[in-house]
Parts: sequence; structure tokens; C-alpha cells
Amino acid sequence: MPRLVDRSHIRAILETDRPWSLYALGDLSPGFFEHCEWIAAPGDPPGLALLYRAFDPPVLFALGGVETVGAILDEIGGERKMYLSIPVEILPLVKSRWAVTHGTAMWRMILAPAAFQPAEAGGVDRLGPSDLPDLRRLYADGAPTGEAPDFFHPSMLEQGVFFGIREAGDLVAAAGTHLVSIDESVGAVGNVYTRRDRRGRGLAARVAGAVSAELVRLSLSTIGLNVNQRNEAAIRVYERLGYVRYCPFCEGMAESEGA
Repeated sequence: MPRLVDRSHIRAILETDRPWSLYALGDLSPGFFEHCEWIAAPGDPPGLALLYRAFDPPVLFALGGVETVGAILDEIGGERKMYLSIPVEILPLVKSRWAVTHGTAMWRMILAPAAFQPAEAGGVDRLGPSDLPDLRRLYADGAPTGEAPDFFHPSMLEQGVFFGIREAGDLVAAAGTHLVSIDESVGAVGNVYTRRDRRGRGLAARVAGAVSAELVRLSLSTIGLNVNQRNEAAIRVYERLGYVRYCPFCEGMAESEGA
């Protein structure tokens, strides 16, 4: 089964479902593309899977019908462990080949720039690389409860868009991006966290709104985020900003026997 290396070919497949392919489109950018393994299967439309190997275990993204994606899963059956980001209809195929643990039902939410409703932005500051120690300290607050952002990397702070709120000099809320690609015109909001003792004050809406406003200002055509379906408070925040639920999907860990 062919491994694809031509960006234009890959992009054409991803564009068949641009909102779902938001992250994968961003991975076509330099600095990300080098970590990608793209596998295609013929069909109408064709199936496509991405193994993003910048993380250990790699992240599996899938696009396409059950039959075509199933053929790709047979091709990559030797993978011992993967982090999943897959449509819900693909989950049974994965479960028939790997043991799936820590499965989480998620929503992909998408912002229509014309529907954006900015939150009150007073006291919200842009964050940069010099704020990394404070950001790490804030995210560590969520470690005991398993709420800390899963996929934060310092390079995101350097290359993306982050905003925060400080009280008495301490960073108490922050939001940022997982990726921003001007070339692909996509932005993914993420790394949103409010310190546990400062919740219920609208801080998440202010920082997530500030990030969203900057992505809108950049004229990105596709802006989205992922949120746990059980996190009703966060969903309400995003809906007030103008995000809508686009599709359900599953995150989790797939492991082969003996992994």
C-alpha cells in the first residue's frame, strides 16, 4: 500500500473533509511534515491514515470509509502502540486488531469566523517563550486530577498563539494553540487551562476568546478545537464564542498484545 510523500496529493485527500482534517492539514507544514507517515488506500473517496511520529507512541489519524481505512489498518498491523484520533465508525475496526484503553468520546468543534463572539478581553496578555516556566507551573496544577493538557510542547509557545491571565503575578489561566499554519490556513486551539482554585469566573472564556480572536485576525479559513464530550462547562464556553460541534470522534490508546 503506497506511502504518500507528495504534499499536493495528500492535501487533495484531506480537503475532502477539511474540518475533520484540521490537524492533519497543519502537519503538512515544515517542522511537522518530517514526522509524518501517510498511508493511502484506493477508493472513492480514497482512505488515508497518518502516523505522526513526533510523539511516542505515534498518533494515528484516519480519514475515509470503513473498508478503505480497514485495509490501511491491516497494513500497519505491526504497530505495537498508538494514540488514537479517529472517527467513531473506525473504532470497531481498531478494536478488532488492538486492545483499546483510555478511550474518550470527543467533539471536534469548528468556528465560523463570521459567528465569532469575542469574550471580554481585559487583563489578558500575550504569552511568549519567556513565560514557559509559569505556563508549566500552571499546567502542573492539573496533574493530580489528570486535567493537565496532554500534548503541550514548548515549541507550541514559540510558534503559536498563547494568551494568559495573571493575578498577583501568578499565571492563573491560559489558552493557546496546538498548531497554526498560515500556508494551510488552519489553526487549532488547545492547551486551555484554568487553575483549580480560580474556576467559575469566566477566565477560560477570556483566554480562549483571545486566542480565537487572533486566529480570526490572521484570516484562517478553518479554526477548530477538540473537547471531551463530558466537559459540558467547556463546551458551553466554546459555544458562546461561536464554535459549533462538527463531528464526534474517539481518542484513546491502542496496544497490541505484549506491548
